[in-house]
Amino acid sequence: MTQGTLGIILCPMFDDNLTYAMGKDPEKKNVTVVDNEYNGSLLKKLDKIGQPYGLIKWDDVICNRYKPKEGEFNMLILAINLGLHSKPKELKEKVEEFAKVMAPNVDGFGFYFGTCGNYAWNIPEWSEGTLHRPGAMFCDEKGNLCDDCVGAAIAGGPRYLEMQKKYPGHFYLFPAMATNFDDFMNADQADSAAIEATLTDEVRETLGIEPGRDGYLRWLLRMGDYHNILKIETGLGDPAEFDEKALKVADRTGLNIIKADKEWGTLQPTNDIYAKCKSLLRQ
Repeated sequence: MTQGTLGIILCPMFDDNLTYAMGKDPEKKNVTVVDNEYNGSLLKKLDKIGQPYGLIKWDDVICNRYKPKEGEFNMLILAINLGLHSKPKELKEKVEEFAKVMAPNVDGFGFYFGTCGNYAWNIPEWSEGTLHRPGAMFCDEKGNLCDDCVGAAIAGGPRYLEMQKKYPGHFYLFPAMATNFDDFMNADQADSAAIEATLTDEVRETLGIEPGRDGYLRWLLRMGDYHNILKIETGLGDPAEFDEKALKVADRTGLNIIKADKEWGTLQPTNDIYAKCKSLLRQ
């Protein structure tokens, strides 16, 4: 029987990974979710797998009013802003700040996000050394960190390079990317909007940029020599929803959908991080 409290810091791009593993785990879990604007999809997925949960304000966590149950398996989950993926420095600062606040209330951490540009950032190692709390992060089968959500979907950086060789000029799409597409693309909305505002009708016509955000996106993809969407089946999420959302992304981007060979998607990092998280607690 697992005993203790696991702190989860979660990018919404990975809530499928977390709820999939939780749903497979028959052990009773006392789940508490920090109530904020980033947890909407997580709560729906917890409801879908029939996992009860309570809500708590972040201020209550700060003031140590979170009270896990002694001798039981507790999870305290904080969902963070998906848009931080486009701001590596801010992502690192925010996560470390959140972890410092949560540390007195947890026995170990599950870091459910990618390093997203912070390539030398081993957050479990930092947590162990600075907070004296062990941690787990998405890794390939050899223990190498998966640097982003695509890496976690296909099991690591070396596989990522192989995929780029086999499928050049493709926009990689997996279930969570499809369902969170607007939030993912809106991460740099302010910068894109500022650039778009400088474009005159003459410039748009000359460059072939259609009106609106999607028109600008289609132009950027053309400039990047993207031709297709590579649809990666991972075994996560709702297959019907993935199909529906993928078609919408294809319509908005003007790209064709190509299905990746089945062996590319893998649940290895998803299964391993959850098993590692539980191993950090008393058994």
